[in-house]
Amino acid sequence: MKGIINIDNVTKTKIEDAMVIIGMIGPFSALPQLYKLYVSHSHLAEGVSSITWLVSAIIAVFWCLYGVVMRKKALFLSYLMTFIIDFLIVCKLYVIGSLF
Repeated sequence: MKGIINIDNVTKTKIEDAMVIIGMIGPFSALPQLYKLYVSHSHLAEGVSSITWLVSAIIAVFWCLYGVVMRKKALFLSYLMTFIIDFLIVCKLYVIGSLF
């Protein structure tokens, strides 16, 4: 598939490297939820949607696989981190009995 903008391989590599960093920042947006469940207030888990986190974890697996198949390091790493964080949230919800 041809890109919309023609850019050289060096620029593509720089963009890919930048996207790896940017892609790794995104999953950290769920860290406050993870902290709340594991460290500070696990008794407040009743407001946490287990379905949302479970679906997000499952979708992240498919994005990881897609990143591997397409050889896109940024996609793979970003969604691997997303999966790990989502999985930890789902596990904690299961342990405290708030899953489904």
